[in-house]
Amino acid sequence: DRYYQLAKCLRDEDLRIDRQPEFTQIDIEMSFLEEKDVYELIEGLMKHVFKKVLGKDLKAPFKRLTYDEAVGKYGSDKPDLRFGLELHDITGIVKDSDFSVFKNVIEHGGIVKCLNAKGCGTFSRKDIDELTAHAATYGAKGLAWAKVDNNVLTSSITKYLNDKIQKEIMKVSDAKNNDLILFVADKPNITNTALG
Repeated sequence: DRYYQLAKCLRDEDLRIDRQPEFTQIDIEMSFLEEKDVYELIEGLMKHVFKKVLGKDLKAPFKRLTYDEAVGKYGSDKPDLRFGLELHDITGIVKDSDFSVFKNVIEHGGIVKCLNAKGCGTFSRKDIDELTAHAATYGAKGLAWAKVDNNVLTSSITKYLNDKIQKEIMKVSDAKNNDLILFVADKPNITNTALG
């Protein structure tokens, strides 16, 4: 009454940078199941395949994120969790800062988030300009940044952020010397996607 097959598929839709034309999917025929049943079945299948083929034991249940958790924390609904590049919502921290860009976005219902690019404090202005241009392709109007040097933030925006705000940003983002903190302030979907 149940079976699965590994089916080769060709996409009948426009190509995108993150979508290949041919892929393999697990095709499953089942009836009268609930969501948890599908999770258990697929986890069991993956555990079996990894044990049989690679001799590796996988632990179940697998980590699960809701769509909102994934997009809010990683800026993508398909995050690669190996890198730990989490987005940090600092809206509450910077709402009373003197940085008009952040304040204006927040007053109009937007959010401010940052990403700590660990060890990237050596990035040149050219490197940061390339990141800014890349963020713009996702709708961001800009990409603010600050480097951590001698345990303080250095950037053209830090004059608008008092010491308390700077320390809170560093604490929330776990920023250390030689890190680069990137900021986007916009509507939630643009902020998350651009930083993601």
